[in-house]
Amino acid sequence: MARREFCLMLAMLALSGCRDEPRPEPPAKPSSIFEGLPLSGNLATALAAGFGNCLDGTRGLRCRKDGVMLMGVGPLSAAIDLDVPVKAGEPRFDHVTIWHARDQSSVLELSPLLAKAGWRSCLTPDAERFWRPPSPLRIAIDTNYWGSRRLVISAPPPSRIAYC
Repeated sequence: MARREFCLMLAMLALSGCRDEPRPEPPAKPSSIFEGLPLSGNLATALAAGFGNCLDGTRGLRCRKDGVMLMGVGPLSAAIDLDVPVKAGEPRFDHVTIWHARDQSSVLELSPLLAKAGWRSCLTPDAERFWRPPSPLRIAIDTNYWGSRRLVISAPPPSRIAYC
């Protein structure tokens, strides 16, 4: 009797391996990287870069990474937001958001460092924006005082609309 049960269990294991389940997508190559942070990709890209603690919200999936250092400033928190609804295939992200949970002035320390490194800047009503031609990278530091001050880094495709 034990032999019969053993053979039945083996047969069930063999059949369970025959399902055609979708495999997760491999990490997508990011369009750009800034200070070791991928600025685009899929969930596998984010996980490979050390993002985790992913929470599913109404607007999409947000994955976080703590202890991030940018140009010697930090430690900071970073997050990527994967889009929902998914347009085609797996969810994607196209920017990284950086902040400090308790010190709003922390991300402001990056402003003179970016200027010293040759980044150009301008002020808008909501942010100080940085760019450095010919790089596609764009950085925006919140200038408002409500909530947590954020820094958003992206590498959008070229646009005819001026960044500043």
